[in-house]
Amino acid sequence: MADITKLSIDDLRFLSEVEKTGILLRAGLLLNLSSSSSSRNFSRIRSYFPQEIFRLQEGKWYPTNYYLQLKPLIHQILEASEAMMDTQFDPSQTTRTFILTSVMTEISVVISGVLPKMIERAPKARLDLSKHNNEIAAVSEGKADFAVITDVDLAPDLHRMKLYPLDRVLLVRKNHPLTQIKGPLLTRYLQVYDRVSIRTGRSSSWVGPEQGLFQYERFMEHTRFSTSRFHSAWGAMEKTNLISVCGWRAAEMAMKAYELTALPLPIDFEETEKWNVLIWSDAKHRDPAHKWMRGLFKEWAIEDAERMKKLQEKGLGVPKYK
Repeated sequence: MADITKLSIDDLRFLSEVEKTGILLRAGLLLNLSSSSSSRNFSRIRSYFPQEIFRLQEGKWYPTNYYLQLKPLIHQILEASEAMMDTQFDPSQTTRTFILTSVMTEISVVISGVLPKMIERAPKARLDLSKHNNEIAAVSEGKADFAVITDVDLAPDLHRMKLYPLDRVLLVRKNHPLTQIKGPLLTRYLQVYDRVSIRTGRSSSWVGPEQGLFQYERFMEHTRFSTSRFHSAWGAMEKTNLISVCGWRAAEMAMKAYELTALPLPIDFEETEKWNVLIWSDAKHRDPAHKWMRGLFKEWAIEDAERMKKLQEKGLGVPKYK
């Protein structure tokens, strides 16, 4: 005889994910289950119900009317469980290691704002900045808790939080020929100079910060150095006419350490607003420790936006044409 009193909170989370996605493997990721274990788990859970709760159609599982009648109660139990876990979580006692991945040069700016908050409020926690060839896959597969990445063509099932606008600028050495041009820069002025190009590990839809500026040249025709971290080239840029397109926060770092300066992008280039975001998977979304850590990133984002506002008021922020 079926006995739904045997259902655990994890069982209900599993069912809720099957309801949402129709894919057992996706539901299994919530519990760190393999494909075969997900199938066995689903069979076990279904055996507790007196009627079928899902039907398979064209490779996906769809809820039956019987399950839809139970759905409000299942969600109510999950919400109560989540609220209880939140109240029980104590940052001061957690020993959690949070894994962050990002190839962005300016990730150090984010960490310098988030890490002190974490150490102050959760002195036993750890933050691990890890390198992955594919940051999105690392988050989706549970190898990383978070990634900081540009919000371009991200999968809809990933959660995201806006951190800061990309604010692309042109980085060159001081007294570079481009700094001597009177009036606004034009795209054709840039195209004759060799450059440093950033590798992002993303698909062809977003190849790097210089996206769209050099689309008519032969592949990497003017790229003399490609890297996932701009700072490895800043010293060479100080002594050459190499140029690079990067975000403003990376440019801030470069200008503090080397004789470099930032210029606005060409006035004839139509810039579309892009944001760098914190992303995480649905499997981590309800974890109280994870939610707490996301709150620290949100605090930093608010503080950084205020910092940028003050810089702009003083004329020291992102360079713009008058």
